[in-house]
Amino acid sequence: MENMIAWVLGIATLIGGIAAIGYFVDKWRAKAQWIEKDKEVNNAWWESSDLRKQYQDAGCGDFGWSNSERVAERIAAGKEAVYEIDEKNRIKYRLVNRSG
Repeated sequence: MENMIAWVLGIATLIGGIAAIGYFVDKWRAKAQWIEKDKEVNNAWWESSDLRKQYQDAGCGDFGWSNSERVAERIAAGKEAVYEIDEKNRIKYRLVNRSG
């Protein structure tokens, strides 16, 4: 009889563990979502930013600016967007031109 109770408790624990893993995986996936926002900057900000230096150190040196409404058109033409990452708040800021 004690052996049967041990088996039932073991199976119940295993099922509970699987259910807990499923629950926390959904929570992790929800938290893992990044928000993407546009951040309007001007050329003076860009020229003095550490982000520009990081991109240049990574081998990116040819930068062109677009206003918010033209970014999709530029990406479709083969250009790439520049992002500033806020890991703490899980936000990817796409840098766009404010200067006009």
